[in-house]
Amino acid sequence: MANTVWSENIQGILNLDLSREMRFRDDRKNLYLNLLGLKEGMTVVDIGCGPGTLTRKLSCWLGEKSRIIGIDRDTKFIDYARNKAMEQNLHNINYIEGDALSLPLEDNSVDACISYTVIEHLPNREFLSEQKRVCRLKGRVSVMYARPDKYIKTEPNLLLSPSEREEELLSKLFKTTYEVGERYHVGKYWPDSVELPKLFEKIGFKDIQADAVAIPIATDDSRNCYEEKIKIVEGEMKQLFESIDIGLKSNSDGLTSRELMELRQLVSGRFNKRINFIKEGVSLWDYTIVISQIVSGSK
Repeated sequence: MANTVWSENIQGILNLDLSREMRFRDDRKNLYLNLLGLKEGMTVVDIGCGPGTLTRKLSCWLGEKSRIIGIDRDTKFIDYARNKAMEQNLHNINYIEGDALSLPLEDNSVDACISYTVIEHLPNREFLSEQKRVCRLKGRVSVMYARPDKYIKTEPNLLLSPSEREEELLSKLFKTTYEVGERYHVGKYWPDSVELPKLFEKIGFKDIQADAVAIPIATDDSRNCYEEKIKIVEGEMKQLFESIDIGLKSNSDGLTSRELMELRQLVSGRFNKRINFIKEGVSLWDYTIVISQIVSGSK
């Protein structure tokens, strides 16, 4: 039976894929490969790969001599990831539908395990122990998780913030979000920054490292061409619309059809104004610096 719990109730495919595209940009290739200890020729498994964004990056970054495995329990994520890999002619990726706490891999079969924003949803010890099982001797396990409480966000004067009415409608729509999150253990096992490296030690990992990455997501950055700037804003709008659609599934009576139409118009109007600033050559410098923590250790 297909498992679509996450993609249909928590985070949509588009939301995850677009946000991870921004966080794992190609110009940060060397940074990530160094911190994760990844090299050409390795067999690397991405646990909780979602729509396969990072696996596709690793496929290109590490080359054809490497073997990349993406594992996720959500059927829609896996189907999407497979199709995207085929579209891009990436032949060194294998996607498997499976459970992070019971990986469909043999003992001592991979060189590295990585994950991004997964550990906070699962019992930490079981999650790490299973990765240790599938890693070869001296194989490396790296856990990446975002720290929203540490994000840096700018609030420029020209920033087009959601209106009170848009906020009101979104709040009304997402009022059951907490219940959905609780039902599916979203963020239930959030790791402590001190206790997580200690847990690596207790499980028996060696050469433990604690790192952090600060990723700026800035539309007006000069490294983004005009088309990329438009794509970023349009992507953010699509993510919000997808979140609205997911909210409707869990709270179908949250908004009337008239309120839903009004919300969509408010969102479209706000993002289209942001796009007009780009077209006019006006920089707002509304950006977010995303903080991710990385804890890793060797078997």
